[in-house]
Amino acid sequence: MSRFRSLRETQETQETESYNESNASSIAQFPAFHFSLHNIVSLDELIGHAQAAQARKLPKTSHKVCVLTAVLEVDGPESIRIKKGPDAGREVSLLKLILGDESGGICKLTAWREIAEDWGGVNPEVSAPSVKKGDIVLLENVLISWEPEQDGTTATIPISLSASPQLKSRMEICFRTLPTVPQDARLRPDLRLGLSDAAVRKVASVVRWFEGVAGLS
Repeated sequence: MSRFRSLRETQETQETESYNESNASSIAQFPAFHFSLHNIVSLDELIGHAQAAQARKLPKTSHKVCVLTAVLEVDGPESIRIKKGPDAGREVSLLKLILGDESGGICKLTAWREIAEDWGGVNPEVSAPSVKKGDIVLLENVLISWEPEQDGTTATIPISLSASPQLKSRMEICFRTLPTVPQDARLRPDLRLGLSDAAVRKVASVVRWFEGVAGLS
């Protein structure tokens, strides 16, 4: 986990300058997020459930969740060849993300097939911007899973998330903390204008957390 906290030391100067220069561009853009806090689960809570299940030696399990997180790393999308099952030999797209939130939890997410292409910005039929490092994202219908504890050891990141067309997974970029082009301004509403709304306060909380670990505040 310390590797992710080291973002403060490794954040690129260019990204920081870009953030500062475009700060004013968010003025007068009113934030509007349409999600219920009752549906959001923190990563720390999910990790706690997984660790409790591991301690009780429960079998591997999985279920769908909704999370609001910051994107710490983006890897892909890339094409891989399926080795087993009915799709063996077929190439599909794969996108990997490292996610974190203000609870301090960290987890991995793997997006498959068309979802990887859509979120990774390689589907020409999708106009939504591709996900980037520093984005605050709402993820719905993603599958959380964990493995039973083995040999008395616990993984550094005990849970993983997956997204796929079959799950009807959905991503919404709520805020872009590291803008690099003028078009990113539309993903930077002025959160101060909507702090009376619980969803806006939640997004602002994750923004502040990422800014802290990235050395932007």
